Amino acid sequence: MSLDRLRKLRPDLEKCFRCSLCKMVPLPVVRHPEYTDACPAARFYHFHGYSGSGKQILALSLLDGRIQPDPALARIVFACTTCGYCDVACKFIMEAERQQVNLALREYLADLGLAPPALQQAIENLKTGELSGPESEGSSQAWAEGLPLARLPRQKARVLLLAGCMSKSDARSAEVARKLARVLIQAGVEVGVLAGAEPCCGLPAFWTGYREVFAQMAKRAVSAIEAGGVATVVLASGSCLGAWRGKYPEYAAAAKVEVLHASEFLARLLDQGRLDFPRKVPAKVTYHDPCYLGRQSEPFAAWTGEEKVALGVMTYTDPPRPINRGVNGVYDPPRRLLRAIPGLEFVEMYRVREYSFCCGGGGGVPAAYPELAQAAARHRLEEAGAVGAERLVTACAHCRQNFQQAQPWPPARPVEIADLIELVFAASGLED
Repeated sequence: MSLDRLRKLRPDLEKCFRCSLCKMVPLPVVRHPEYTDACPAARFYHFHGYSGSGKQILALSLLDGRIQPDPALARIVFACTTCGYCDVACKFIMEAERQQVNLALREYLADLGLAPPALQQAIENLKTGELSGPESEGSSQAWAEGLPLARLPRQKARVLLLAGCMSKSDARSAEVARKLARVLIQAGVEVGVLAGAEPCCGLPAFWTGYREVFAQMAKRAVSAIEAGGVATVVLASGSCLGAWRGKYPEYAAAAKVEVLHASEFLARLLDQGRLDFPRKVPAKVTYHDPCYLGRQSEPFAAWTGEEKVALGVMTYTDPPRPINRGVNGVYDPPRRLLRAIPGLEFVEMYRVREYSFCCGGGGGVPAAYPELAQAAARHRLEEAGAVGAERLVTACAHCRQNFQQAQPWPPARPVEIADLIELVFAASGLED
């Protein structure tokens, strides 16, 4: 891959004046002095080069020939969870596409074979396991066995449930998918699963810089669900929604059917009176906003135009470029569900919504930089304990798994890890 994509982003690179807002929560929304860090990599490595600003400067140096692509550069570039916080924070004061630069830089280095070996192997496994063709006719996901679910496309249903790839390798993710299906069935939803292999959303290929692999997987996933003839697709994991809603329209093609995260669909059922919670779940909980369910799920808005300079210093776009500020992600539905569950006491953490601190589970970091992943998770768990929560609730399989792997660990206040769907299931009275 050439540097053409980075060259097109040069105006964004040149805007960075090292304010360091990409490393901290903007002052107007700071709620506690000990929880103002925003970039897991900058916090862990204590070096500006690992921050959003640092990577912008590295990219500009690469374009200008001051540095060359090498393993040292790749170690810094890939030590990033691709959470997109730096992008949102930078837009607090200017219009600049920091996440676009981060991904273009990562894609360039991955194409040169400079991605960390653990990520290269992960992508090979992904291609072998997910791109080799569908499973035999009549096969289905193991978690769905014994449930009265339609098998698409032979049978028909209005709603397709996608459990996500982690349901194949992680027992808890499989159980979460099963619990979600049971809640939907109890609510009278006409729901089904694919009879063959469930397609991977491809997000691991996206956030590790394998652009063509991601585009191929995205097209395959869209084709698979559209062939099922459903009206709505419900995703069990928040990370998948970030791929489907936030990335597919840019890299491949948007699905022509409605795609919702489970929290959105369950909140809809709650509004319709089809979902109720007869059982109390006594606990004090807080909620972690997953990056790809939150700021990274905001729908992509295409733009073609020109960036111009007025008075020698002021830049503007013609026509005006739509700005993705991360505020239109999925934030309210999970909170509405938690507040509706009897017995739950809900308390917010200090960094929430578009300013949520990443769990450390994205970007391929757990495989290539496990110390960074664990440090981010533990810092977030400390924050949950600091607000007095007994349980940290999330709605993403990657977040939940990374938090789980940060345990056992002796914080001042131990915090349990829960999936939102697990609490909904318990409150629905379906516990055995």
